[in-house]
Amino acid sequence: MSKQSDLVAYADGAIGYRSDYTGVGAVLLNGRGRILVWGNRRLGQMTNNEAEYAGLVLALELAIPLQPHRLRVYLDSEVVVGQMNGKFGVRSKGLKPWHRRACQLARQLAQVSYCHVPRQRNRLADALANEALVGRILSG
Repeated sequence: MSKQSDLVAYADGAIGYRSDYTGVGAVLLNGRGRILVWGNRRLGQMTNNEAEYAGLVLALELAIPLQPHRLRVYLDSEVVVGQMNGKFGVRSKGLKPWHRRACQLARQLAQVSYCHVPRQRNRLADALANEALVGRILSG
C-alpha cells in the first residue's frame, strides 16, 4: 500500500462475562475520516485491560503496512492510554507482555500518539470487538 500521511485508529477490546473468549477490534481512517482498513480477532479469555491492549496491538499491526507519517490511536481505556503515554507504570504481570508488544510495534511507525475517548466515541471498534466475541470475524 502507498504511504499515508496522517491516520487515525480506534481500538477496543470486549470480554465475555459468560464466555471463554475475548474480542478485539480496530479501524483505521485517513485524515478525511474515510475508513481505510478494519479488522477484529477472537482471542482466549483475558482481563479487560489485556483485551484493550490486544485491540491496540491489532490497530498497530493494521497501521504498519500503511506506514503513516503520524498515527493517532484512540482508546476508551484510560489505563492503556496512560501506560502507553508513560504517565502510569505497568505493574501487572499480565499487562507487561502486551505493553512490550505494543511498544515494539509502535517503534515500527514514525510517530504514534495515544488519546483517551469516551466509549460512545469508540463505537465502531467496540462493535468489531463484540462481533469477534461471538465468533464473527470481519476485515476490510
